[in-house]
Amino acid sequence: MAGCAAAIVTILLVRQWLYASTYRLYLEDAPAQGQTVLSRQRFEIVGDRVEPQILSAPADRVAFPVDLPAPSQLRVRAVPSADATVEIAILDAGGRRLLARRTLTGPTDIVLDVPPLSGRLELANRGEVRWLDPRLWREASAVPKLVALSLLVAGLVAARAFRPGAIRPVGTRAPLFAALTAALTALVCFLVLEAGLRLAGTHLPAWIAEERRDLGERQRDPRWQDSPRYGSRLAPGVRTFCEWQHGDIVRMGFLPPGLVRHAPYRFPFETDPDGFRNPASSGGFEDIAALGDSFTDAMTLPAELSWPSRLAEKTGVRVRNYGTAGFGPQQELLALRDYALPRRPPLVIVAFFAGNDLQDAERFADNHGRGGAPTSSAGWRFKQVIARFDQLYVVSLRQGLATRWREHALEASRKAPTAVAFDGEDPTGRDDAAPLFDRGLFALPVRGRTLRFAFLPAYLNGLRYSTEELAASRRWQLTRGAYREMKALVAAGGGELAVMFVPSKAQVYLPLLEDAFAPEARSAALRAALHDPEAPAYESLMAHRLALNGLMRDFCSEEGIPFLDLTPGLEREVAAGTNLYFPDDSHWNAAGQEAAAAALARWLEVRGLSRGALTAAAARSRSQRPS
Repeated sequence: MAGCAAAIVTILLVRQWLYASTYRLYLEDAPAQGQTVLSRQRFEIVGDRVEPQILSAPADRVAFPVDLPAPSQLRVRAVPSADATVEIAILDAGGRRLLARRTLTGPTDIVLDVPPLSGRLELANRGEVRWLDPRLWREASAVPKLVALSLLVAGLVAARAFRPGAIRPVGTRAPLFAALTAALTALVCFLVLEAGLRLAGTHLPAWIAEERRDLGERQRDPRWQDSPRYGSRLAPGVRTFCEWQHGDIVRMGFLPPGLVRHAPYRFPFETDPDGFRNPASSGGFEDIAALGDSFTDAMTLPAELSWPSRLAEKTGVRVRNYGTAGFGPQQELLALRDYALPRRPPLVIVAFFAGNDLQDAERFADNHGRGGAPTSSAGWRFKQVIARFDQLYVVSLRQGLATRWREHALEASRKAPTAVAFDGEDPTGRDDAAPLFDRGLFALPVRGRTLRFAFLPAYLNGLRYSTEELAASRRWQLTRGAYREMKALVAAGGGELAVMFVPSKAQVYLPLLEDAFAPEARSAALRAALHDPEAPAYESLMAHRLALNGLMRDFCSEEGIPFLDLTPGLEREVAAGTNLYFPDDSHWNAAGQEAAAAALARWLEVRGLSRGALTAAAARSRSQRPS
C-alpha cells in the first residue's frame, strides 16, 4: 500500500510541475473603469519570440481582471523613457491595496508576490513606461507533497528492512526491475524525442510549427519578409501552397478548436514580382488599384475568390490587388506611391477595415516614424494561459498528429469528392431550433439555417468607443493624414480615390443577439466572448456600433472622397441567413468576398464608372504621362 501511495504522490508531483501556468496580462482585457485608458498594446518580435508590450501614457492606470484562488507571482520588465514612478495594487471588494511603489531610473525587472485574488491587478505609472510581457506565474507549493513522499518512501524502506523474511530471492524482484526498466526506457525515449524536435528548430514540419505559434514562438514563413520600409510584408515571386484548418479566433486561444469543424483548406499561393497576390504574368496597366489589408489580399482563400478578382470578373475591368495582411493606412500609402501610381490607374479603391486599421496606423507610427529608426517587426497576440506542458515539443507533435488524424478521418468520411466550399461551415452540422452559446461560439437559427459565429475580442472591444473618443484619438489623426495624402497623390496622377468601409464581424453580427437571448443570458455570453467579467452592456456596444462608420463617412464627405459603406448590405445578407465571415475566424469567407464585390460593382455602375468609362479615363491618364 505504501508503494502505491508513493507512486500516486510522485504522479501528483509530476502533474503539478507540468501544470504550472503563466497568465499573460493583455491590455484589451483591461477595459477602462470610468476613465479612458491611454496606454497602447503592441506585440513585437524579440529574437524568436513575440514580446507583448504595453506602452503607457505619461500618467495612466490599467487594471487587469484576475481570478486566481492561489498565490501567484507578477513578473514584468518596466522600461521608463525617463525617471518614472510605478505602483502595483490590488482592486477588490476591500478597496485598493498597494503592493509596491517604485521609482525607476532605468529598465527594471519586477518580481512581486500576489496573494489570492478575485478582482483586478492594477499597474499605474507617472512618467512614460513600457511594460514588457506582464504576466502572473502560478505554481502551487510542492513542499507538502515532497514531505509526504519522503515519509512514504522512508516507511516503505523501514517496513521492508525490518519485517521477517525481508531478504527475498532474486527471482521475486524481477517484476519490479522490469517495471523500473520499462519506465526508464520510456523516459529516455521521451527525452530523446523532445531533444530531437528542439534541435530540428525551424526545420520542423509546418503542421508541428503551427502548434507553436499559440505559444508566441516565431517560425520562419517563406511567404513573408521583413522590410525596413513596410515592416513585415509578402515576399515577391512566391510559389507555394497555403493550408489552414483553424481560424484566427481559435489560433489566438479564444475558441476551442473542436467547436467548428471543416475540411482543411489547401490552395496555391503565389505573389507577383512586387510581392502582391496577383498572377506573375499580370503586368501592364490596370483600371482599378485595390489597396487594403487581409480583407483585400484574402489569404484565407484562393486569390481568385478575393473581392478584387471577383470585381474584375463581374465588371470586366482590370483590377490589381495591392492588399497585404497587416497593412495599415501608412503602408497602403507607401504601396500606392511605390507600386500603384506608376501604372496610372484612373480609380484607386482603399478598403478601410474598421477592426484594426486605426490601431495599425498608430502601431506603424510607433515602429517606423522615429526619424529612420530600425524597423520593428509586428508580432501577434498568443495564448493568454500557457501551462508548462504546453511548451514541450512532444506535446506539439501529439497535437499536430491529432489534428492531421481528424482531418484524414473527415476526408475519409466523405462518400464522394465534392467541390471545396470556402465557407468554414461544418459539413456534418445540423440546424438548431433554438439559439445556443457554447464557450465563445454563437449558434442562431436564422431563416431556417443556423449561423455559427464567434467574435475576436479585440474587435468586439473596439465598439466601446464613442464618436467623440475616436475623433480625439491619435490613431484617427494619423489615419486622416494618410488618406488625405493618398487623395492628393491620386489626384495629381489624374485619378480618383474611393474608400470602401469594411465592417468588423462584430458590427455585422451583433444585432442578431437582440432577440436571440434574454438580456441576462446575452450579457453572460458577451462577458464570456470578451473574456471579461465586467464587459460593457450590449446596449452600450450597440450605441457605438456604427460610430467609426459615421466618422469615416463624414471625413470622406468633407474631403470629397467617394465612400461606400458595406455594413448595411452585409447586415441584410446575414439577416437572410448567409454567413459572410468564417465562423471561427474574423475574416470574410468566400460569400463575404463575393458580397463585397457585388456591392462594389453596383456602386460603380451607379456612379457611371463602367468598363468603358474607366478604360477611357485610363487612356487619358496614360496619354498625359511624361515621356
